[in-house]
Amino acid sequence: MNPKSISLNLSKNVNKFFAINTLMAIGALMLILFMTGHEQKELIIAISLISLGIIATNFFITKVIKQKMDKLIRQSFEKVESQLYFDELTSVYNRTTGMSRLMEEMTRSKRTGKPLSIAILDIDNFKKINDKYGHLVGDKVLNHVATNIKNSLRGCDVVARYGGEEFLIILAETDEIHAIAALERVRNQIAKKAIKVGNERLYVTVSIGVTEIEPDEDPIASIEKADLALYQAKRNGKNKVELFLKYTKNRN
Repeated sequence: MNPKSISLNLSKNVNKFFAINTLMAIGALMLILFMTGHEQKELIIAISLISLGIIATNFFITKVIKQKMDKLIRQSFEKVESQLYFDELTSVYNRTTGMSRLMEEMTRSKRTGKPLSIAILDIDNFKKINDKYGHLVGDKVLNHVATNIKNSLRGCDVVARYGGEEFLIILAETDEIHAIAALERVRNQIAKKAIKVGNERLYVTVSIGVTEIEPDEDPIASIEKADLALYQAKRNGKNKVELFLKYTKNRN
């Protein structure tokens, strides 16, 4: 059930409460006025005025309750949605959502015939950063990298935390040449921006492996290719973007 349908059902119940409460209040008022022995004209005027007041008060209270319920329901669903689809620390997609988006983009690429490239990005020397500065600084580094990846790419590109200090990047309608150019921009942006750690300025670098996905390729196979290219970037000195080459068969 979506937030709109839940809100609609609750609104119906609140409206019923409003109608019943109003009728009961007016009925009780009429009984009291008749028992006190007022003239008919006075009774009609008094009942009419007080009834309008009761209706207006109940309407206002009901409106406030409905607004608060709508806000609470919306916030609750947004929180649940965030926990389901996004990585809590970096605010990019989590691994499950990233894989789902990859399959969606592969299906779209096959349908349209347009190229699709993916990359695996890994933060260089991340363990050393954690060991030297602590995990809170490590978390800050992860956030720094995730933010700069997103800021350096297009809105249609997908970024997901793939695991630990690795990120999956999906570049829609992008061949390997343009993918390398885009990822060089990401690498350079991260490398030149410092993170403030106390009185120190910490610079981090990343290594990136990229591959263009072939038609009907298995998603896991495409990630393995990007991962092999990433390993090559690490072997070549880190802080590099490497393209998967068909002759690269293993990590040895």
